[in-house]
Amino acid sequence: MRTLIVSAIALAAATPAAAQTATGSTNNFDGARIEARIGWETPTVSGDGDVYKLGSAVSYGAEVGYDLAISPTVTVGPYASWEQSSVELEDDFSSVSIKVGRNYQLGGRVGFGLGNINLYGKVGYSNIKLSLEGAGADDYSDTKGGIGGGLGVEGNMGKNAYWGIEGNYSDFGKFEGINLQRRQLAGKVGFRF
Repeated sequence: MRTLIVSAIALAAATPAAAQTATGSTNNFDGARIEARIGWETPTVSGDGDVYKLGSAVSYGAEVGYDLAISPTVTVGPYASWEQSSVELEDDFSSVSIKVGRNYQLGGRVGFGLGNINLYGKVGYSNIKLSLEGAGADDYSDTKGGIGGGLGVEGNMGKNAYWGIEGNYSDFGKFEGINLQRRQLAGKVGFRF
């Protein structure tokens, strides 16, 4: 009788775990999330086979998203990010400067969990703002949309917090007759709900 009771308790304890594995709810990287980001970015322009940097500087911002577990190791979901850049290119002769302002992205991502590490890729719509300053009455700003994406890795820090490193690339196509791209390497910390 004692053996039967112990076996019943063991079976009852194992059943929820088996059900969680079957539904994918044991995925360590699912749920709503919010993160703070800081990076180093280099907007570039290209033409005639050459690539020119507008500059390199720090960017900072945040991202929100929701990752839905579709298996014990795979997640999919939407994201929205906003980042501010401090890149500025100044012409010493005319005192005119080009400033790279905010960049936002809306898209989706797919993650692959490996224990406490999550590898992911993402792609979406990206929009950048550029400003021309110091030209008097001709000061202006403009925005340009394009395709953006990235590859990254995340690791758990306790139950809900996580860290990550991500590389991003955006192509905005022709802007004022030249090709405009954005490259960025970012570090991040976040929290899952």
